[in-house]
Amino acid sequence: MNSSSKSPLAAANPRRAFLKKSAAAAAVVAATNPFKTPVYGQNKAPSTGRVIGANDRIVMAYIGTGSRGTSHIKDQTRFIKETNIAQAAVCDVFQKRAHAAKDLIKASDSDVYSDHRQLLERKDIDAVLIASIDNHHAQHTLDAIAAGKHVYCEKPMTRYLGEAFEVYDAAKKAKTVYCVGSQGCADPKWHKAAEWVKAGKLGPLVWSQGSFCRNNYPKSEWTYPIDKDATPTTLEWDRWLGKAQKVPFTPEHYFSWHKFYAYNSGIIGNLLPHRFYPMMLATGNPEFPRRVVCTGSRKISLDREITDTTHILAEFPSGFTMLVAGSTVNEVGLPDTMRGLKSTLYFASSQNKVELKPERPFTDEMESEVFQSELPTDRTERLHADFFNAIRTGKKPVADIELAIRGQVALCLAEMAERLNITCLYDEKTRTITTGDGKAVKPISYEDEPRIPRPKPV
Repeated sequence: MNSSSKSPLAAANPRRAFLKKSAAAAAVVAATNPFKTPVYGQNKAPSTGRVIGANDRIVMAYIGTGSRGTSHIKDQTRFIKETNIAQAAVCDVFQKRAHAAKDLIKASDSDVYSDHRQLLERKDIDAVLIASIDNHHAQHTLDAIAAGKHVYCEKPMTRYLGEAFEVYDAAKKAKTVYCVGSQGCADPKWHKAAEWVKAGKLGPLVWSQGSFCRNNYPKSEWTYPIDKDATPTTLEWDRWLGKAQKVPFTPEHYFSWHKFYAYNSGIIGNLLPHRFYPMMLATGNPEFPRRVVCTGSRKISLDREITDTTHILAEFPSGFTMLVAGSTVNEVGLPDTMRGLKSTLYFASSQNKVELKPERPFTDEMESEVFQSELPTDRTERLHADFFNAIRTGKKPVADIELAIRGQVALCLAEMAERLNITCLYDEKTRTITTGDGKAVKPISYEDEPRIPRPKPV
């Protein structure tokens, strides 16, 4: 049985030395972006930022300090000595949340912002962690890149497809690091799988499956209590809406935004990236999808626009397909499995363990193998450490911009397929989408959202 080296941020001993460098995650494919929009800073070239040496302290700031943003802050505070960072500033449109985050990092009142652009003007800040709602991910990232900041952005990469390519093109031109926040990408088992695939032990890849399912009944998934301190006076509502359709102050939208398409894609964007990104890593050569279909139903949770059960089938140019399912009303999912002509990989959901078993015709050619690491799975601090390591060494983070854009294309096409009742075919060279009968499809955007009929429950 193989065992990986112990992580310096392993739960068993959080005071160990800094995480050793991880393997790069994705292949590089050049492309041209037809989507052009101005970003903060106008037409200036991205700032290169401060050169950071191996022993230099990285100065962090945080944009979006809700529950997920606060969790990131706590994780980075916990390992602040091991990772050699300083926490300098926070930004949130809700004063109460911003000041609560300020207390966590022990910042002064002058280090609290409601406008992220003011935070980005600070020359002492090296990197930002973006945990705002999904419809702000693109603009916050673009502005940060233009300001020369390294970016760790929560998944999904962006709300819509067009702005995902804006971020991709900006990140490719910049000399800054970009990491998408799917922490499972730092789990050793997926990288071991990729090693086996590249060594030819699976032969041609055939198909894989995975899921992200949970059941919080009788609680309504993504329904959160309303804080009475949130008012039009204490919360900058128009800034929070961003490019989304302008509506009057609606506390339910603010606190339970996951339930509305104006701000996110539900299961597709918030749960399934945790399966798409690691599984794409495990192929050893993440591809753009060629064809994507998706189903979704709203049978149990009737207080929302988004689905409570979703199935995505994505086909790639190599012939490999991925089946990924998600549900918020049943917790029994699909075992994470990757199938090849010669052998099949079985991933343990609760461990960093993967087993290779030969297919019957190839049992004389190869033997079963097992890889297991003592590291716990899905640890956000491990992806943080990889991000900091990438900043210091210039190496790609495991969840880099190349992996981010490939996964985002698949997820955005899945949302379009489900909501528009179509099959989406994608051409990576032209970045165009067509239906099965060859008709061109315009990607969903903020402007289109109000005109798309809202689905009715089954």
